[in-house]
Amino acid sequence: MIKLSNTQSLIFSALSGLILLFIFWAALAPSQLGGRVVYVIVDGNSMEPGFHRGDLVLVRTGTIYRVGDAVVYRNAEMSSFVFHRIIGTNLDHYILQGDNNSWLDSYQPVQDEIVGKLWLHIPKIGKAIEWTRVPINTAVAAGLLGGVLMFDMIKKPSRSKRKVKVPTGSFDGVFQSSVYASAFLALSFLLLGIYSFTRPLNSQSEGVAYEQVGNFYYSATGTPGVYDTEIVRTGEPIFPKLTCFLNIGFTYNVAGNGLQNIAGRHGMYARVLDEQSGWQRTIPLSPETSFIGNTYFSMATLDLCQVESLVNLVEQQAGLNQIVYTLEVFADTSFSAGAAGASISDSFSPNLAFKYDKVHFYLAANDAETSPLVSSKHGVAGDSASESNIISLVGFHLPVWAARYLSLIGFILSLLGLAIAGMNIYNTASQDNEALIRLKYGALLVNVHEQNLAPSSSTIDVTTMDDLARLADRHGAMILHMTQNLLHHYLVQSNGITYRYVVSSGKNGGLETELSGKKVVSQMNTVVREPAVVHQPVRAEPATYEVTSKDGNALKLDLLRMEKTQPVVIQPRPARIARPKPAPRKSIEYVIDTGIIECVLPEPDTKILRRIKI
Repeated sequence: MIKLSNTQSLIFSALSGLILLFIFWAALAPSQLGGRVVYVIVDGNSMEPGFHRGDLVLVRTGTIYRVGDAVVYRNAEMSSFVFHRIIGTNLDHYILQGDNNSWLDSYQPVQDEIVGKLWLHIPKIGKAIEWTRVPINTAVAAGLLGGVLMFDMIKKPSRSKRKVKVPTGSFDGVFQSSVYASAFLALSFLLLGIYSFTRPLNSQSEGVAYEQVGNFYYSATGTPGVYDTEIVRTGEPIFPKLTCFLNIGFTYNVAGNGLQNIAGRHGMYARVLDEQSGWQRTIPLSPETSFIGNTYFSMATLDLCQVESLVNLVEQQAGLNQIVYTLEVFADTSFSAGAAGASISDSFSPNLAFKYDKVHFYLAANDAETSPLVSSKHGVAGDSASESNIISLVGFHLPVWAARYLSLIGFILSLLGLAIAGMNIYNTASQDNEALIRLKYGALLVNVHEQNLAPSSSTIDVTTMDDLARLADRHGAMILHMTQNLLHHYLVQSNGITYRYVVSSGKNGGLETELSGKKVVSQMNTVVREPAVVHQPVRAEPATYEVTSKDGNALKLDLLRMEKTQPVVIQPRPARIARPKPAPRKSIEYVIDTGIIECVLPEPDTKILRRIKI
């Protein structure tokens, strides 16, 4: 695992935070800042039991709102926002009601006044938000947070105080930036691909919906004493013996977003019929008249005595004898308009039905849930068509197909960049063992010279660089790097002990040692507190030379042309001093550990003096 420096960790954290912030912004950006989400805190009990006071409601703007949707709309009468549920429509207006209310909302908004429909419901969070809006509460919260942070800084362990600021790693600046940029772009394009491939490629565009509504009413002259007033009003029966003339009025309205250049013709006629035999007669009431706009009003007078005469005539001449006849008044309407880039035309023929029992005329109620005076007809302007779906990300609009291609191409190029970076790392590691160590632990390495090292009571060699890195992390120290005689020494110094790992340059840089059949060499008067590995000098390719000392005695020098060492593990013994193993009885041999002593001999090569035999 590659160790990251503080700077690299900071960059990685910043990129990760930026990605999370982008996801958060794309999904939850408020509408005031270009997003599609509106945050609403419930203040009331009209939507219980599903929603309670203090709940946080997130609504998103939509293009179509249907019956059953819980929406937030702007109430112009109250000058505030209301969160209720749609239960019906009235032309281009919506009828709303609270789930906990027994009455309908008096205000019926149009689609432009609806802020959005329910997307996410978070209970109780609104109370916390309201609490933070109070200035004194905000000040208290900020003070407590600052106190916690200060307490955490004061209570940091002493070990962290000893830690040295970690330098930047061995990555080249451009190479490091390219790796982070490739990783960031790969993750970003991956998220874009997931989002785009979970959205439909095309959306079904619906035509412009419209509605035609007709409303009948009638009146006649009443007879005092028979009716409450002197006028027969809508809904009351009419007696031909008291009055013959019935005034019939009709209002028409067509409503729909996007309808333009509305014009048409209308007329009114009556028809009396026998439903059982199929007999019928038509009576014209008003001639066909043109109109311009989305509404008109017409008025006509029907002679009820004429209707009575027609019924008597058919019974006398045809022998038809029915108890009840039907009288229908029709308002024929046709219009044309432009909508959604196309021309449309439609017709509408509502009717007002009466029953006649040869005594009086009264309204015929076909359905108890609908009024016999009101008729409506829905229509759609333009044909439904399939169009490219659009996704919106923080105010940017992009077709789904383009987002898919962009995410695939960007993700492949980002992976290619990461693959190139990985190949560079692999090539570097395979060519040089020291380069691999610097690649993994470059953030912990500090280059030093031998004369700058602090003296230590003992030196312990570790078998792997990972062990040395763990020791550095445990002791809160840096790894010191020193180069000597083509060998790379990695040292960790702590509490007077030096932990060392040695490697040579090149691909096979590890030093090979043999553990079998070797003696344990230790220093005199060294207290071993923990398991240690001591490298014992081993003589190889001996060369004997005789020299004369100052007192004239002959000395034999055994010089080693190549220095070899073997690691020997010494088990710790508490509070005991390690003692050297006695020499054989046949000869007395003194071993002096002098470190590395160099001497110049007549030969051109420099010999390393490791052991002197007296």
